[in-house]
Amino acid sequence: MKKSWNKKEDLLNQSDEMALKADLLAFESRYEEADLYYGKALQLNPSNANLWAFKGINLSGGLSRDDDARKAWENAKRLDPVLADAIDVKKIEIEEGEEFSTPLLCGMPDNVRDKIKQLMRKQKEQLDGCK
Repeated sequence: MKKSWNKKEDLLNQSDEMALKADLLAFESRYEEADLYYGKALQLNPSNANLWAFKGINLSGGLSRDDDARKAWENAKRLDPVLADAIDVKKIEIEEGEEFSTPLLCGMPDNVRDKIKQLMRKQKEQLDGCK
């Protein structure tokens, strides 16, 4: 039993390492590479709802792959009912009738909420730069 637990623990540690690397790459705007590392982390730990949410954030905010992001968020929602309420997508108006979708942030763990807010700010800055 001890070996089984150690193997599981090792896989979780590897998954955490991959997720951290993905977060750092996303922070550096290296979204394609980040997506690869989120994928590797999810291969090791596919039941981690936060990983699915982060992958969705990266796909939407970094790569503008909204359909793929929705699939990732659906996985997160299926795995974590609390996260499901937070990820329900709602359209909001920015200015002059322009709309974009954003996850609701209520009830979300602080680390997930902060990550989403950070990426939303970055996305807004990019949109403002296009005007």
